[in-house]
This record gives sequence, C-alpha cells and structure tokens, in this order.
Amino acid sequence: MKRGFLNSSKAKARPLGPTNDISESKPASSRSTPGNQKPSMHFPFGKIDKIHVPLPEGYDASVKYRECDGRSGTLEDGTMTFTTVPWGVGPDEPVSECFFYPGSKEVLMKLPGFPQPLITPATPAFRMVPMAGKGSGLVSTRTLRLGDLIINERPLFVAARGVPLPSFAHLSHAQFLQHGMDQLEKYCEVGMQRMRPENKDAFMALANSHKEDGSGPIVGRVRTNGLSLEGLRPGVQDETNEYNCCNFVHNLTRNLTSCSPNTAPRFDMASFSYRLYALRDIADGEELTFQYTDVSQPAAQRNERLRPYEFVCDCAACKDASASDARRKKIETFGASANRLFDAALADGTRMTKFLAMCHEHLALIAQEGVEHFLVYFDIVKIMMDAHIWLKDTQKASEWAEKLNRFRWDENWEDMTKYIDPASPAYQEHPFWRKGDGSFGGKPRSVQQMLQQMTAMAGKGHAQIVPGAGAIFY
Repeated sequence: MKRGFLNSSKAKARPLGPTNDISESKPASSRSTPGNQKPSMHFPFGKIDKIHVPLPEGYDASVKYRECDGRSGTLEDGTMTFTTVPWGVGPDEPVSECFFYPGSKEVLMKLPGFPQPLITPATPAFRMVPMAGKGSGLVSTRTLRLGDLIINERPLFVAARGVPLPSFAHLSHAQFLQHGMDQLEKYCEVGMQRMRPENKDAFMALANSHKEDGSGPIVGRVRTNGLSLEGLRPGVQDETNEYNCCNFVHNLTRNLTSCSPNTAPRFDMASFSYRLYALRDIADGEELTFQYTDVSQPAAQRNERLRPYEFVCDCAACKDASASDARRKKIETFGASANRLFDAALADGTRMTKFLAMCHEHLALIAQEGVEHFLVYFDIVKIMMDAHIWLKDTQKASEWAEKLNRFRWDENWEDMTKYIDPASPAYQEHPFWRKGDGSFGGKPRSVQQMLQQMTAMAGKGHAQIVPGAGAIFY
C-alpha cells in the first residue's frame, strides 16, 4: 500500500489550463496551451518556508463548475467530475464524494448491478479505543480467524492525485508544486461542500500531519490518511492511473501502523468499498494494525517514508532491524524463484520433497516476520496445494485449499471451495492431477509441464527431461 501524496505528472506533461469547466453536480476541469514545465514529483513535507506563487496578471485561478445530471458520465469536453457514489440513493445509504478524472465514472457505470450492497460482519469485530501515545486506534472485540472480514465501508472522499495546470515558465519548481497544492485544495474544497454534514465532520476530525509544508487543511488530511485506489483509469500508464492516497475511510484510517500488520485492506469495486481482512488469527482485544509503507524495504527506508507523519515505528521488526531485514530479504529472494523451483521439482520428482521443505521453511519465516500480506505468501500456499494435488494427496491438498480460500485480500484470490472436500471430483479435473503413467491431465500450466506430458506419451526410454535444457526425444 502506498501512502503520501504525489502530484500528477500527466497534468504537467499535458497541461489543460486556466479556464475551468465542470461536469456532475459540482465538478471541475481545466485546459490551457502546452508549456514546458518539468513534471512535478512528490509534494514537499516537513517545515517549509511559505512560498509565494506569482501568477500572471489576469490569470483566473478560481474553480468554475456547472451542475449536470448525476446519472450522466463525463461530459464530451473531457472535464473533471465531482460525483457522489453511489448516485441516486437514499439518505441512509453510505456514500463517497468523488473527484474523478475523465472516464472514471464510466468504469463504475458499466459494472453489472452496480452498486452491490455492503457486506458487514454478523457481529461487530472492532471498537475504537484511546492508545497511550498513539491517539485513537482499533482493537478486536472477539477472536478473529485468518481471512475474517473486520470492516467494510465506503470512503468518505476519493480525489484525484493532482489537478491539470498550465505550465508557467517563470515559476520555479518549488513554486509550481505550491501552485499545484493550492489548486488541489480549491478543487477538494468543492468536494467538501458537497459532502453530507456528518461525513464532512468525520473527515475534518482526521489527523493532519502536513500543517507546515504548504498543504491546505483538506489536502493535508488527504496526504496523512489516504489509501490507494486503482482500477478506475484503464489504459492509463502514468501515475494518474491511481487515485493514490486520496481516498480515506474514517474507521480504516484509525488502524495503527506496524511493519508486521495483522490486517490487510482490499477495495471491492462492485460495492465501492474498502474491506479489511484478518491476515492471521487475532485475539480478542488485540490491536488492529496495517502497514503505512512498503514493509519489504529495509527498516531504515521504512522509517524514512514514515517521516512525513512525524512517526518513528517501534514495532518488533524495527527494534531488531538487522535480523528482520535479513529474514525479509530471504523471503523476497525465495519468492522470486519459487515457481521456477516448483517447475524443476515437477520435472524431477526426486526434488519435490526438498522443495516442499523449503516452502515450509519460508512459510515459517513469513509467520515469524508477520508479513502474511506479502504476495509470496499467497504464491507459496498455492504451490503447496498444487504440489499435493500432483502427489495425489487430496487430504493435504484440501487443507491448503481451505487456507487459500481465506486469502480474500489478495488480488489473485479465486474461490477454492470445490477443493476443500478431499473426495471432490474436481481434483480429477485439476491440471496437476498426476495420472498413473506420470503424465498430467488437463491443459499444461507451463512449458515444463507440456514437456512432461510429451515425454510421458513418448514412453520410457524414448524421451527424457533435461532440467534447464528441455526435453530430448530418441
């Protein structure tokens, strides 16, 4: 998960300009003639002297907008859009106020049955409590199992990462960044005025760690509390393809940081909501945490990324940084080669026992480090299921399938229910199911498996697999 606040490089490379226009109930857009201003990088943080931005005489920096039907999408002139999601719902339905680039609302409008209803736990799973030296935080109200849903709520506000601006050659880079923050604050203010009063109050009650770096009060809270939202700008390759760090959830942002988090969020586009899942079993009353930065990085880099929040992490991984960094590096290295090693074990069955032992070793390291949200965790558990299917051990395979089925936070999650019963006929159809002659049934998963099938069909003594080289046929 990325945190912080980046300005839009696309807005600088393709400036849109000084005259603002709008779509949706109170949206906005701009356009201008191209300039040569270098794209901005990160907005600044820390204590920054006030920066004066000398705008050209006659330049109108105000936000202009026009109202339109909330059931419509982006206007033909490509203006940016403020809209309430979901649109056209009653006062009791939770909603998000959104500030979209052109085309994003259409992504939602094309989703079948949008919006899907929010799914909530049958009994409350968390409560907010004061934390000594940490402000407010969340703790579990009951024992939670791996994969349990803890929170499901819609964001208060989803905003673009920056607004399109004209390129003024006379501005320094620092002045241009300040102008970008000033304009973004104005656009976000339009969104704030559209919010329900209770949502606006909840948003303004969020912490603001950006009071001295040129951020306005709204942008400062965005930068402090934002989470990343992807998938609303298909085909866009630059950093504006994410509404990154500009959407926030008033309960979710109360989670406290840890480099060994016990929860992981996932955005569900169909219901337009963030879902928070337990990464492992959590005891009743245990603090709920997630990472505020990339915790695969060394501890020193993690704490540098946390500096804008005026926060130094004191979790176990940071207290014993050298040992923890080494373990995380080992996990990352194995993750990069796990599938290749699995293919080699499939090609030469004598390697399988050693390979499975390596998987168990790294699963233990993942548990020790508390990094179950790493992608390699999902990959290893999936490999363990596939390997035991290959071994025709459906009892063990079903145990791994049941575990894998609870990884709903992972982007590669798919329903494994049909494999939870060891006697399920679905095993016979799985591509890793090994036939009596050693071949694989079903469509091969890789080139290595295809060669395995071909050599099996050729028969013993007529072909062989050469690890790292391919197959030889006689």
